[in-house]
Amino acid sequence: MTNEELLQKINDRLNECTTHDYAPANLAIALRKVVELHKPHNFLCEECTGSETVGYPCPTIQAITEQLK
Repeated sequence: MTNEELLQKINDRLNECTTHDYAPANLAIALRKVVELHKPHNFLCEECTGSETVGYPCPTIQAITEQLK
């Protein structure tokens, strides 16, 4: 799943929240921010590669993707 597909999946879940679902909506927004930080650049994760070389999808994105299946 690409970074854009993952962001779209989170947005779709966020759109399913009703006005009474404040906690799930806030969690989806926070999760989206994490995915936005961990974006690919030349097959590497921009966020994780600051101190070491980490390929994309990084462990963070892999864990998120697995839970959203």
